[in-house]
Amino acid sequence: MIFSFGFGQRAYSQIDRNQLALADSLFKANRLLRAEKIYVSHLKTKPRDSENIKLKLAYIAKAKNDWLKELYYLSSIQATNARPEISKRLEEIGEKQGLNGFKMSLWDQIYWLYFKFFPFLLGFLLLIALYGAGILTYSVFQKKVIRSSQFTYLILYIAFIGLFANFPGFLNYGIITKDKSYMRDFPSSAAPVERLLKKGNRINYWFTRDIWVYSLIESQQGYVKEDDFLPIN
Repeated sequence: MIFSFGFGQRAYSQIDRNQLALADSLFKANRLLRAEKIYVSHLKTKPRDSENIKLKLAYIAKAKNDWLKELYYLSSIQATNARPEISKRLEEIGEKQGLNGFKMSLWDQIYWLYFKFFPFLLGFLLLIALYGAGILTYSVFQKKVIRSSQFTYLILYIAFIGLFANFPGFLNYGIITKDKSYMRDFPSSAAPVERLLKKGNRINYWFTRDIWVYSLIESQQGYVKEDDFLPIN
């Protein structure tokens, strides 16, 4: 039974690869609509290829003049692997559609550096942590006096590394998909409207209360209906 399951898994994997190869052939032949259907069906099942698939889907959306889908796929890539060329294209779409929040800023540059140098920075931070842990371990074996604050500092430093490594996971983005969406002062349809959002606006969202999501756009906070936007990451 186990062997037959494993064989089935390999067979499905081979079928998936063949389907993606077919989609790539269709994409190169400019048969974009057929390629799009295959790419969309494999987007969730092929996480390792998702960035490449999203880039092609963004290209297809641009060819179809579907700026919202192009914005969505590029923003989805930007949330996990920010790059200057993607930021530039997002800025172009934002300017053309009159959307706020897509203009390149200092924050974008920090984001690019984070993803570009992440392995080196993480390795450097881990080396410091290992060095500190090594010194404390050596001191324990040598029966030297160790202050409790030294352990506290090491634990806090390791916690900082954990936050640094998972930094993108704390930033949840969404794209408004409704023609009009209202950011309200508190989670109720009777609440005052803090801001009118339009299709394509990008928001940061944090937590949900019933059908409402606590969100942030350009330093303005409020609640948006969860059906009004599509999560990016």
